[in-house]
Amino acid sequence: MKLPFNFAQSIDSQREAIIQKQIHKIRKEIFQWEDQSEDQNSEPKEISLRTHINAYSYFWTRVERNSTSAIDSRLQFLSLTANSLERLYQSQAVKTTFQKQTFLIKKSLVYLDTLLAISNRLSAIAQSKVTKKSSSEDLQGEVAELIDEVDRIASLAEFRHMRLFEGAFAKSSRTASMWFINEKTGGLYRMYIATMTARSLGLTTPGGYSLTLSNPILLQKKIKDAITRITEERKRIQSVLD
Repeated sequence: MKLPFNFAQSIDSQREAIIQKQIHKIRKEIFQWEDQSEDQNSEPKEISLRTHINAYSYFWTRVERNSTSAIDSRLQFLSLTANSLERLYQSQAVKTTFQKQTFLIKKSLVYLDTLLAISNRLSAIAQSKVTKKSSSEDLQGEVAELIDEVDRIASLAEFRHMRLFEGAFAKSSRTASMWFINEKTGGLYRMYIATMTARSLGLTTPGGYSLTLSNPILLQKKIKDAITRITEERKRIQSVLD
């Protein structure tokens, strides 16, 4: 599926609406394909979804018949992000310096909300009782897809070409900082945004592999720690607006 030629010129809210329509169509195609008998079409199905104005920003994957539920779960979170961004673009002006500051903060909150929703889903998977091998494989596939989605968000979440969650604006960073102006007093204050990659959240091993269901106690602990970290970061960033 392709976006219109003038995709980059579309206003931001329209862009997110287009992405949602693509996701809806892809999910429908997957369900129709899954309902077909294996004799009709047993070949893997390719998905190509453009998720950003950058010409090279695509979500691409090959869907096997036994991985449709995992891919569909990920597509739902892609849609969640696009829907939230669409509402933000429609409601928040970005003309003045103060409006731009507010928009950056609210955009960060949108992504954090999606990361939290993903983590809560991972937590539900970790606590579920698996009774069949096929179910275990399906859930492990979903875990891997959702952890990969965390990294996709971290790599694309940006404001004016500034990557928000890859560590450039963390307290430990020596490469960048963000200074905002207090609208009421005119004073300067510094804002930090913590790193939110899958590795920093403890959702991958030191070698970069996704956590597995083979060690449910460790998996639940790691996910609980990630939820706590995301929740605390969200509260801290929200406090800047309050």
